[in-house]
Amino acid sequence: MRTRLCAAIVTQSVLGLLLAGAATGTAHAATPTYYVSTWGSDSNSGTSPDQAWKSVAKVNSFTFPQGSTVSFQGGEWFGGCLLFNPSNVPASSATTPFKVTSYGTGLSTLKSTCTGDYSAAVTADNVSGFQLDRLKLVNGGSTAAGVLLQNQSSTTAAKSLVVSGSDISGFATPSGSTSTFGGQIMVLGYAVNGNTGPLDDVQIRDNTLHGSGAASAAGPGIYGWGGGVNITNVTVEGNTVFNLGMKAQTTGAAITANGWNGAVIRRNIVHDIGANVTSCGGTSGIMTYTSNNVAIRHNEVYNVRPLPALTAGCDWDGIDLDGGTTNSLVEYNYTHDNAGSGFLAYTSTAAGRVWGPNTYRYNISENDDAAKAQGGLFDVVPVAPKNALSIYGNSFYTDNAQTTKDTSSACFNFGYSAGTWGAGSQIKNNICHMANKDKYGRTGQLYYNPNGHTGMTLANNLYYGANTAGWRWGGTTYATFAAWQAAGHSTGEVWGDPLFTSPGGGGTCTWSPVSGTGPQPCPSAYTLKAGSPAIGAGAVVAGNGGRDYYGTALPSAVNIGADAG
Repeated sequence: MRTRLCAAIVTQSVLGLLLAGAATGTAHAATPTYYVSTWGSDSNSGTSPDQAWKSVAKVNSFTFPQGSTVSFQGGEWFGGCLLFNPSNVPASSATTPFKVTSYGTGLSTLKSTCTGDYSAAVTADNVSGFQLDRLKLVNGGSTAAGVLLQNQSSTTAAKSLVVSGSDISGFATPSGSTSTFGGQIMVLGYAVNGNTGPLDDVQIRDNTLHGSGAASAAGPGIYGWGGGVNITNVTVEGNTVFNLGMKAQTTGAAITANGWNGAVIRRNIVHDIGANVTSCGGTSGIMTYTSNNVAIRHNEVYNVRPLPALTAGCDWDGIDLDGGTTNSLVEYNYTHDNAGSGFLAYTSTAAGRVWGPNTYRYNISENDDAAKAQGGLFDVVPVAPKNALSIYGNSFYTDNAQTTKDTSSACFNFGYSAGTWGAGSQIKNNICHMANKDKYGRTGQLYYNPNGHTGMTLANNLYYGANTAGWRWGGTTYATFAAWQAAGHSTGEVWGDPLFTSPGGGGTCTWSPVSGTGPQPCPSAYTLKAGSPAIGAGAVVAGNGGRDYYGTALPSAVNIGADAG
């Protein structure tokens, strides 16, 4: 990411947030349920299916007792935009949540009718215990967001916010807007009125977030934006995020964690992202920015790419720990067929936060940097990391035909200036199997380090490629493995065919994110066959996580690559 995602989200009179003259509902028993049906009437009590309300407007104007549920009739369509805040939901909490859901058969569909730069089909503003479950949200025209979670009115955290089991599609920054606000789910610790209202325990689970096609105008799937690092304890899991073409100047990602402190992003499928983007700084599949303690694991990310082809811009990475990210971990992920790098360490200082220490381990990359949008399968840019960067136990493979290029993608690409990596940095036990070809028939360089980054420990990596362009280190290119060894930049290095089971055969995995089981063991293409020179040839790495990509416990003598056990 080249620039901060946005300078500020300006104060607006947003979404009709403060409802004048809100009607006060009659008190009911604890945790009452209110029903809404297209066959109902707003003059009904709402407290049973045969006394259902009819409209979204009635829901917005009612004051709900603590722990209420609003349930829309499944299989039916409703028009409008839902708004919940302390005026109409004054007393819910994590232990007595306020829930919006469907009843009967299938999901209820809400087609949004609100407009404006900061409009949303469903807004939960400083409502602790808010739950949106099993609803379908569709952009009815020019609504910016599907779901907006924020806190405009307090410096105390709104807690326990859940969006689950829902289908949300087509939401994007309205045409002509200069705002960066827009997407399927917006999670804002920097609220639209400028309040840095904290959010805590945010769960986004088992949703389908998408556009109508790969080149649709739909914006990000999950867009997080903190006021500092004030969005805490976040879980993003089991989601399928796809067909988000985004607008030309988009920055960010399909899943953007900005200002998050303590988060897990796991078992999501992300694909066909960024088709319309022509800028740098966007887009990626999964990205962190000015965040701390984020674990990204067990995701599959593919086809992050411009369509029909790359004309301008950069990025389109699979997974990116971007500026100001600290104490974070990327492990057990499968990235493939992205226009840019499978994995990006964008090591800039942002908002005063110095990048690192961060770790990437036991990941698999197949045919990434397909358009040579970044230059490497793994990129470390723009500067040498000031805190430790650990990259170990990963498997990289490419056989991209890059025959219009003067050079092919490197395995590791370092730029854009000289510098010394932070103490404790290491690149160990990785496999680089390079079968890509530039217009001269050369495979990519194993390291492209023209500015002479130093300070990292290189050990026990395995390299392989016919007619390789070698290793570029400072002003010298080492054309042979013997020359590379003799240069003394690394120890314990190995040259030879790693004997992957089916190199290039990983493809797209078949798994369901909500099952919580994948993508592993796919792709089995990168397990090692008997006789591989990678077997037992790895270096010792302290705190190595204990298991490899395939879930195998690590022995004392580990293998090189993601099949480390």
